[in-house]
Amino acid sequence: MKLIQIPFSHNCIKVRVALAHKRLPYEVENIPPRDRSRPLSASRQGLVPVLVDGERAIADSTAILLYLEERHPDPPLLPRDPAERARCLVLEDWADRAFMESSRRIAYGTIFRQPGKLASMFFPGERGLKASLKERAAKRVVRKRFHISEARHLKDLAEVRRAAALALDLLGGRPWLMNAGPTVADIALATMSAPLRVSSEVRDDPAVRALLAWGSKLLPPDVTSAYTQP
Repeated sequence: MKLIQIPFSHNCIKVRVALAHKRLPYEVENIPPRDRSRPLSASRQGLVPVLVDGERAIADSTAILLYLEERHPDPPLLPRDPAERARCLVLEDWADRAFMESSRRIAYGTIFRQPGKLASMFFPGERGLKASLKERAAKRVVRKRFHISEARHLKDLAEVRRAAALALDLLGGRPWLMNAGPTVADIALATMSAPLRVSSEVRDDPAVRALLAWGSKLLPPDVTSAYTQP
């Protein structure tokens, strides 16, 4: 198997965590964020992650997790009971929706305030004036693509604080969202909230801090290092 990815993408990290849980060997093909030709050629769409398994190419992080569960059911990431399985998938969908876009916008907002940081992520081989000019252009593209604005930022901060408190209530002091062990829902919650680690505006909120501490047990060091605190 080969994972086509952008290393710091939390959707790609979500897949890597699932692959690690299932102890599956795989290759990684990293692509520049600005160049989507490789996922396009592999899966006829330009988003990452894309998992290539033989003749099959699966796009979308949730679809990949479900494919892995179907092809490699042990250790499981979904309950066997149909009702519990359905509940787990609802929680996975909620975690994606509650955190994915907001945490990404918050993280980028923090990164934008660090000169050279976005350039190091998007254009790691560039230096000097050329990197600075490319970074300026990339910021405009990222702002437009992900709808980043000051008004949206304030809403995102409030939303992730509320979602983090709700996530802790769902956990109820238990180690996992479901009783049998880590599932796709836990992986989604841990990885979709992980970008909040870069933001001093929100990571010290008690609920966010507790959620990030909980998620750390699912995120190995090479994953958590993708989100360095400023």
